[in-house]
Amino acid sequence: MALDRRRFLQLSGAAGAGAALAGCGGFSTGGDDGGGGDGGGGGGGALDFVLWGSDAEVAAFQAVADAFEEQEGVQVRLQPTPFGEVLTTIDTGLQSGSPPDLFRITYTDLGVYSGADVLLDVTDDLPEGYADAFVPSLWRAVQGPDGQVLGVPHHTDTSMVLVDTAALEAAGVGPLPTALDQAWTWEQFADACDRLRAALPEDRFPVGVNWQLGGAYRWLGFLHQAGGRLLTDDLSGPAVDSPEGRRALEFTRSFFTNRWVPPSTSAKGTYVDELFPPQTVAMVYAGDFLLPTFEETVQGFEYSGTFLPRDQRAAAELGGNAVVATREGSNTQAASRFLQFLASEEQMQAFCTATTVLPTRTSLTNRDLGYRLRPDLMELYVQQATQIPEDLVAQVTVPQFSAINNALVERLESAFVGGADTSEVLAGLSGDIETALGS
Repeated sequence: MALDRRRFLQLSGAAGAGAALAGCGGFSTGGDDGGGGDGGGGGGGALDFVLWGSDAEVAAFQAVADAFEEQEGVQVRLQPTPFGEVLTTIDTGLQSGSPPDLFRITYTDLGVYSGADVLLDVTDDLPEGYADAFVPSLWRAVQGPDGQVLGVPHHTDTSMVLVDTAALEAAGVGPLPTALDQAWTWEQFADACDRLRAALPEDRFPVGVNWQLGGAYRWLGFLHQAGGRLLTDDLSGPAVDSPEGRRALEFTRSFFTNRWVPPSTSAKGTYVDELFPPQTVAMVYAGDFLLPTFEETVQGFEYSGTFLPRDQRAAAELGGNAVVATREGSNTQAASRFLQFLASEEQMQAFCTATTVLPTRTSLTNRDLGYRLRPDLMELYVQQATQIPEDLVAQVTVPQFSAINNALVERLESAFVGGADTSEVLAGLSGDIETALGS
């Protein structure tokens, strides 16, 4: 699944079909108010659910669908779709007036659809205090501009630093931090990279960072660690051209000037997860969803992991997916009930453990979920995901974020390998953001 997603982002520039169609006002909606319990779509028909996923994910979704049908008497028909075709499938249905009842969506793409007013508002269907059961930053990701609830945060994923254990030991780096409040500072991380650079041969590198193409938004983790932000508090304009923005850009630029990272891994470069199994890099920023791949491809050496480094504060990037319902679906009442069922504690735990992803319910972030694959690392990933800043979530879920992320790719590329001045890069990115936001 990860490779399919990645190749799609490479080809599309992470813009997404939905962004283009929504921007053209191409969606067709009816006249009801989109409420989950009182509008149309209250019939007893089956629910159509468009999603992508690995074999394990599709099987886990089918288990949820079967359990829901047994409890509610409503069939949920899964429509597994290649990731690169999901947005087109959704948009085609919306334009034709025959949308799916439910669909899976990345958090960073959700803003396109909330801005187009095509999602079912389930706010009034939820019991009092329902939001309190979720990690606040992840709950924020499924809220519209007016605070309305437009879906459920099904799961998340985020990055940590995975390491070639023997390479770090040989360079005198260690022991690795095992608690969030002990995470490396930027200075300690830099020291580890310097030690590795001195110990490794010229054709190997200390670290790879996963900020390529559609993943350029992961650079915002460094920005927030420095105490900065991409957008203003009201999300109406740029805020990146700041002392904190300068610090983040100059620190990450030093990864290239110090030869901590392979020169080919700039914002338009080689995906770094491909460089960890052959030991081209001794450390790699990697999401939890890559663990099944690494368990197959990493041969001949042991690897472990630690938390992302911190500066003025800790910050991790927002990954993972929500599930939403369409306001013009055929059975909105049942769709709303399915969202709550899917995000229940029992179903979320079963899905996460079966698919090696991270929960969004706070009750599940503080317990042993019984992960079958690398439970030692998954325990750390669960902790890391609690460091996703709520204000960062608000910024990466604005409807215009696809365009902003595309601009970030270009500006980071110019900074990392194009020789552009820091002030020039930040000023240019600010202008790009103003254009995208129409400010």
